[in-house]
Amino acid sequence: MKKIGFILLLTSVFITSVLFAANPSKEIDNKCRQNLKALNSATKKMMEEKEYNMHPWVSLKQVGNIYTDFDKYIDVSKIVGPTPSCEYFMVLCNLHGVMEGELITLKYHEYQLHGRINSKYKTNKEYEKHSKGMLMWTEYTLTPKEFFLYQYNTNPILTTVISIVLFVGSFLLLKSFFKF
Repeated sequence: MKKIGFILLLTSVFITSVLFAANPSKEIDNKCRQNLKALNSATKKMMEEKEYNMHPWVSLKQVGNIYTDFDKYIDVSKIVGPTPSCEYFMVLCNLHGVMEGELITLKYHEYQLHGRINSKYKTNKEYEKHSKGMLMWTEYTLTPKEFFLYQYNTNPILTTVISIVLFVGSFLLLKSFFKF
């Protein structure tokens, strides 16, 4: 009876901790959206103060070379992508897309991220290259480890319960075969 109580207590503590776990996918999306908002705001301010013929597909790494006063509007060193694939341009992130547009769901390794594609840019060859790179993540094939982490990130409670049932079932099956 004590074993069952201990197992129930341990299981309830584990499930409770899962309930309060942060969703890393949502945190990645939010961080990237904050960076895009800051970049769009800085670009808008710069455009309002001076007339520029801006090329919105300039990489953030190159923007200081082309627009020398851009650092007056934003500290570019603080714009750090939450993933290695988050490369910023004046109006978009290589992974998350633009701020407004059609919402798409991406499988980025073990994360379920959300990006946006805007059809008004479709005629631009540079944007087409970015959107194709982004759409690649909609068809990404997960490794078994990434699949488990992906399931956990999208539904931690169900994944935890299934894992516990599979573990206990495997243990009982092995116990019946080897009589230990």
